[in-house]
Amino acid sequence: MKFFRSAAFFLFAVLFMSASATAAERSRSVIPLTLTEDQYAGGRIYLPVRISNVMGTMRLDTGASSTRVRLAPWNKDLPALGQSLSTGASGATMRCEDVEAQNVELVADQGNNVARAKYQITRCPPGDADDLLGLDFFKGARFSLDIDRRELVFFGDAIGSGRPKPFRRLGPEGNLVGVDLRFGNMAAVGLFDTGAEVSAVDQQFLRKHKALFAPVNAKAQASGVGGKRMSMQVYKIKSIDLGGGRILRDLYAISYDFGGLRAALGRNVSFLIGYNLIRKFDWDFDFRTPTAPTWDAKLK
Repeated sequence: MKFFRSAAFFLFAVLFMSASATAAERSRSVIPLTLTEDQYAGGRIYLPVRISNVMGTMRLDTGASSTRVRLAPWNKDLPALGQSLSTGASGATMRCEDVEAQNVELVADQGNNVARAKYQITRCPPGDADDLLGLDFFKGARFSLDIDRRELVFFGDAIGSGRPKPFRRLGPEGNLVGVDLRFGNMAAVGLFDTGAEVSAVDQQFLRKHKALFAPVNAKAQASGVGGKRMSMQVYKIKSIDLGGGRILRDLYAISYDFGGLRAALGRNVSFLIGYNLIRKFDWDFDFRTPTAPTWDAKLK
């Protein structure tokens, strides 16, 4: 990700999100998305972001509990709050530090910008990985994701099926979210992870239920927590059911040992719901009640 400093001072109408976001319900904001497409219908989602007077893009990553940036000239003076470990989907970790940004905004092309003030983010060592906009940015928000229209819409009309379901809260602090799934007759939980270029299944689950997957004579490239590209075996999922008639067949997925991820999120988390699955639905999300977030989706 590249950020650049604004050459002049601009005044924007900004929607600041809080835990209760009630007043924000009156204001519809449309954030434009930039997409990159990859093999096996995979890809990445990027949003325009302003941090203080620095403008750039960040990758949308709901599989990250907090927003993460790489150490760079534009963020080196953000005040440090403490140390932390950043863990990727593969279970790999790196030592980082928590810092405070005075103002972080998603830049809208319709309506107000959407922002958080005094927002804590994680600053990690320099590298080639994308800067990530994590799930905690969306606390108190109701929003929709339409990949075909390349829009993230806050407080607009619902685009899902009209039958919202509760997210499964994951992790020791419940700061990530999952969806109850069925592979054939087998129940599992999938981490909802917009940062995953392609959906992924835990090798342990796949070995126990081989009949539910068909191997593909190919390997796919995926990015680890440090930006390193990894080669992984590709499979087709014969059937995956999100409930309410939301059934997909022959979806591509990579497979690896979830290991540390399984230990952190729970033994039932056997799947990452990645871009290639997410793009097949229109989505509504409601995080206005932090202890009871919901999701809804309509098959395209």
